[in-house]
Amino acid sequence: MGYGLIVEVAAIALAAVYVFVTEASIWLKVLVVGLLLASFEWRYGFFLRAGLAVALSLYFTYVKARDNVM
Repeated sequence: MGYGLIVEVAAIALAAVYVFVTEASIWLKVLVVGLLLASFEWRYGFFLRAGLAVALSLYFTYVKARDNVM
């Protein structure tokens, strides 16, 4: 099992959580799904999936930190 599979699973899981759980606007959800689908068609899509996974991880960290403020 290669390390590339970890990035693919993480990107898909984070995108699914973003689409189904967050209260983001519809166009942002469509953008995330579009970027994820485009990453499977593009030659350098691995880097796009990795960037998407990092960006969504940072977003979830920000939301969690914002909600924990007194």
